[in-house]
Amino acid sequence: MPTPFTHLATVPELFAHPDLGADLAALLRAELPAFLLGNIAPDVQTISAQSREATHFFPIPVDPGPPSALRLLKMHPELAAPASLPPGQAAFLAGYFAHLIFDQLWMAAIFEPVFGPAQSWGADLRERLYLHNVLRALWDAADLARLTPAVAPALSAALPAGWLPFVGDRHLAAWRDWVGKQLLPGAASRTVEVFTQRMRVDPDAFAALLASPAELDRRLYAHLPLAALDRYRAAALTASVRLMRLYYAGDIAAFTLDEAAGA
Repeated sequence: MPTPFTHLATVPELFAHPDLGADLAALLRAELPAFLLGNIAPDVQTISAQSREATHFFPIPVDPGPPSALRLLKMHPELAAPASLPPGQAAFLAGYFAHLIFDQLWMAAIFEPVFGPAQSWGADLRERLYLHNVLRALWDAADLARLTPAVAPALSAALPAGWLPFVGDRHLAAWRDWVGKQLLPGAASRTVEVFTQRMRVDPDAFAALLASPAELDRRLYAHLPLAALDRYRAAALTASVRLMRLYYAGDIAAFTLDEAAGA
């Protein structure tokens, strides 16, 4: 699934989307720190030691059930009416929902049909998982390079205050700081380090593959056309904007992922 840097890089794209509307854009910009934190918050399980499903609200493999945001709100209906919430909390939740859309669509449109257990290319599933993380690291580096210096101080200004009933503020703050420190001038990304430690693979070999266009074409892009990634990102942006608008309109139950998943 996309990394925190990719989720942060989608924020300007969400603001630029023609369907967002000036009214909602103004609400979210007014609470930008909270919105930024929301866009990375579901990955807090890295800090909180929760299960991935406990913060993402969908299983892997993806099932045909409701979109993850609707599952979250069914479990926590007190979050379903943004007009009754503090503006920062509502903006945080909008960002949280956008993250869930990007992740759920990634699993349905990219991971499972290209890298998942049902596929047969490569030596085995382990190799496909390795190359899946190579892809994620490539996107991560490209999106990190697109982030402006203003992102780090804006993210650090987010002050969670009971925004989630299933994650404590201290964990959200710790996750905010872990990501934010990597955005400071002169700081280094820890993405490759984290991926290679989790997979227990040689970080030098991983980095060498990232730096080899020829090997990337042979081992990765031969199985995943770049156009599929472009379609995924466009679909995730459109679906996220639609979900956020429905949330603020009090009509989130009307949201479905069926159309976006086929993009």
